[in-house]
Amino acid sequence: MPYHRIYRYTSIGRPLQPALPAHRAVLFLILAAALLGAISAWMDGLAVVPFFQRAFSFLLIAYGSWALARELDPDDPVAAFLSMAAGIVAALAVDSPGILIVFTTLGLVRMVNRSSGLVARKSDSLLLLIFVIVVMYATGSPFYGIVAAMAFILDGSLREPFRQQWIFGLVCIGGTIVYIVDHDIGFERITAPGSLFAWLALLFLVIFALNTMLLQTVQSKGDAKQKALALGRVKAGMLVGLCAAVQGIYRPEQVVVIIAVISGICFGMAFRKGFKTPVAG
Repeated sequence: MPYHRIYRYTSIGRPLQPALPAHRAVLFLILAAALLGAISAWMDGLAVVPFFQRAFSFLLIAYGSWALARELDPDDPVAAFLSMAAGIVAALAVDSPGILIVFTTLGLVRMVNRSSGLVARKSDSLLLLIFVIVVMYATGSPFYGIVAAMAFILDGSLREPFRQQWIFGLVCIGGTIVYIVDHDIGFERITAPGSLFAWLALLFLVIFALNTMLLQTVQSKGDAKQKALALGRVKAGMLVGLCAAVQGIYRPEQVVVIIAVISGICFGMAFRKGFKTPVAG
C-alpha cells in the first residue's frame, strides 16, 4: 500500500480519506458542526466576520476533538465520536474555547505515539515548538512548555528514539523558565477545585489516568507502514494528553475541549468491555 502524498511533507499528518465510512461520517459531522456554529452566531447577532469565525471554529473543534480522541484511544473509534459531541457541547458552553492548544496537543501526541507509522521530521518538531511557544504566551500557560518538553523527550527516549528531540525538549524547558522569570510567576499553594466543572474534570482525568496505567494491549496499526503501534508509545501519548489537560485545570476555558475529549473517551470506556478489533481510520 503506497504512502499517502501528505507524508511527503509531514510525518504527523493523518488525512481524512473519504473512502473510509468513518471518515465520511466525520466530514459530514464537521460540516454540521460548522452549521451549528453559524446558527449560534446568528442567534447572538454577530457581524459578518465574527459570524464566519464562529462557524469555522466549530468546524475545527469538531475535527480536533475527534482526531485527538483517535490518538488518545486508538483502539476505540466509537469513543472518538462521543468526544466530538462533547467537544461541540464545550464550544457552546464556553465563549472562547482554546483551539490552538487542542491542535498543538494533537501534534505532540502523534509525534509520541507515531500513529502515522513514521518518525517525526525535523520540520514537524520545529513547527510544534513554535506552536508550543505561541500557546504559552497566548494563554498565559507557561507549564504547557513542560508538557511539550516531556513529549519531545519521550519521543527521543522510547522505542526507536529520535535523539534530536531532546534538543527541542530542552528549548521548551528553557522557554518555560524564561516565561516564569519574565512574568515573575510564583508557585502558589495547590487548592481544591472551586467549581462543579473543575471537580467533574478532575474525575474524568483520574479515570483516564487509571485507564492509561491499566492499558495492556494495542491492536491499531500505523497508517504508513501498517505496523502495530508500540504499547509504550501509545501510553506515553495518553500521558501527554492527560498532562496537557492537568496543567490548565485552574484555567478551564483554555483546556475545556481537551477535557471534553477525555470525558468522551471515559464514556466510551463505560460501554466497552474490552478492546475490540480496530476500525480502519
